[in-house]
Amino acid sequence: MPARSSSQRVARLLAVAAAAALLSTGCDSALDRPTGPTAASATATTTTIPSITAVTPDGLISGPGVTDAAITLGLLVDPARDRGFSDGVRLWQQAVNTSGGLCGRTVEMRAAGVDGVPTDLDEAYDAVGRTSIGLITLPSPTGSAALNTAIAADQIPALTPAGTSAQLGPGRPIVVGPTDDVLAINGLDYLAQSGQLEQGASVGVLTDASAAADNALLGARWWARERGIVLDVREAEPDAAPADWGEATIVLALTDSAQTARLALATPAGVTILTTIDGYDPAGWSTEALAAATAGRVLVSTAAPAFGSDYPAAVVVASRATASGQTGPGARLFDGYATGLSWARLLDQACADRTLTRRGIEQAVTTVGPASVDSLFGPTDPAQPVQSGLPATRVSAMSTADQSAPSGLRPLSWLQAASGIEDYLP
Repeated sequence: MPARSSSQRVARLLAVAAAAALLSTGCDSALDRPTGPTAASATATTTTIPSITAVTPDGLISGPGVTDAAITLGLLVDPARDRGFSDGVRLWQQAVNTSGGLCGRTVEMRAAGVDGVPTDLDEAYDAVGRTSIGLITLPSPTGSAALNTAIAADQIPALTPAGTSAQLGPGRPIVVGPTDDVLAINGLDYLAQSGQLEQGASVGVLTDASAAADNALLGARWWARERGIVLDVREAEPDAAPADWGEATIVLALTDSAQTARLALATPAGVTILTTIDGYDPAGWSTEALAAATAGRVLVSTAAPAFGSDYPAAVVVASRATASGQTGPGARLFDGYATGLSWARLLDQACADRTLTRRGIEQAVTTVGPASVDSLFGPTDPAQPVQSGLPATRVSAMSTADQSAPSGLRPLSWLQAASGIEDYLP
């Protein structure tokens, strides 16, 4: 990559300093802002509905998952997809609690597979979901339907970092990161902007026909149509990957990690593979497949910049991770922290509105506005999925697969959006 000029280096140092100051003082997208007055002990008031609404002497209304000392969130994460996500959420929780908490309360987590909570996410939801003010979820791509249906039926506020555009809408877990179609669009656009993909070229697409793959293909087709790119779409075979992609030098792998590894082995050295975090897990790749990745042939479109990026917010969180003793950060650590930050913004807004309840969180979703453009997910706005059925954010980052990097990914770009992506309607 070209060397930066002195002025660029100074600008980035200033940006990091500004981000650190912002995150430590708690303005806007702060990592650990203690906001709102400290509430006194809650007292119960009798209502005509089965639940009890607590009102503090200074008028703060609270509900399930909230006491005068703590706010409880449920953390429901599929172990196979975790990849450091839970660590990121816990790091955010630690930062919040060591700086005074939120609304004068500490943040507590009740997590699947921890302290007697079942590991199975549906069972974990039955155990902790209805006693929490809200949830952070990251279910398996194939096992999310039942969980999401239960969350919607019980009207529990929930945030998730990833999903398809079909999940956008009222009453559903809010996808606060880029959806699968946005990741595909931005990934392909990065290749075009970096000179690896020319107008009118052919791009291979290997799909496993999952919901995530179908959504990513929807975005890829929109992007290709706008630029005269031809997509050669093929469905993945269980134990094989096509080796001959004709003139295509780029293959978009909308598959699981095992199938992407087979693709890397089957294609010649001149073919670059573009995938997502779910499509690349070095823990399950052979030495030969990892050699193809290390050679720069496997690129990964990610919701947040990779660990080691000089993106200011990433620098601050990475420093906190190191200070907390993190020695092997996972590829989703920043996603976990960013999802925690999204919850902090909603809780801060509900506290300011003096209604620290699920209904207050629902209201905060529509009024809190977008996060800072310098946030880990960029200007993510939870109102967009709920009110308009549109992605909360349209920016993402690019990384290259590198087993020697701290998270298995080496950063290539800051957050960026494809040209014209604001015109894309899923």
